[in-house]
Amino acid sequence: MAVTNDKRIVILGAGNVATFFALALKRAGWHIDTVYSRTRASASELAGKVNSGWVTDAGQIDTGAGIWLFALSDQGTIDIIKKTGFRDCLMLHTAGSLPMDIFAGHAENYGVLYPLQTISAKRPPVYADFPICIESNSAKGLEMTESLARHITSSVHRIDSERRLLLHTAAVFACNFTNHMYTIAGEIALKADLPFEMYHSLIKETAEKAVRLGPAASQTGPAARNDRLIIEKHLDLLSFYPESRSIYKQLSESIRRLSGKKAGDSEK
Repeated sequence: MAVTNDKRIVILGAGNVATFFALALKRAGWHIDTVYSRTRASASELAGKVNSGWVTDAGQIDTGAGIWLFALSDQGTIDIIKKTGFRDCLMLHTAGSLPMDIFAGHAENYGVLYPLQTISAKRPPVYADFPICIESNSAKGLEMTESLARHITSSVHRIDSERRLLLHTAAVFACNFTNHMYTIAGEIALKADLPFEMYHSLIKETAEKAVRLGPAASQTGPAARNDRLIIEKHLDLLSFYPESRSIYKQLSESIRRLSGKKAGDSEK
């Protein structure tokens, strides 16, 4: 099959990423033909937002839509693909950690449409031009995938599966682990009856500096200047929170090694 300019899409999934893509593509003039989800409530809710049909059994998807967009968990995507016969359409998944070739033998044209962004249902991305990484097994597939991506952002990057997995791993450090540190900070502050709102300005300035100057050049704090006196005070304070104490110690050692600071360096 030669991929056509058919602007009808099947959305597989009804979570945060599926909802984001369904709404964004509908606004861009694409027609959401069918929404699939395992539960009736989630499938019908998203379908109602994009004026499409919906199913809870992927085997019931009987459509001539030119694109199937998988926005499921990795295992969910694999499970549906295994149950799907060969399709005369462009199949795409949105995962950072799955190789493109999971579609091999199930579609003639397939690829990846991976958004490098944290996406939550309660908060659409503030920065509209976030990167979308694309890949396809065919020239026609790549052309259609890039067309989809450019209806959402101008920051489109052709990245193969191996590099995308590295990108995704790094994103876990940059986003998920960082957010978890905020959670721990909030729990520690709560012990002193201090509101998390006190950290809002600090969080924003830290992120802005990392973007403007680069994270290595922006690193401050006791570990960066190898201030062991303060580090030991903090570790003593965290004695009653062994998990947080272990994280603090490991991160401090990592920062110290990467910063290359010598003992006695007092710059901040």
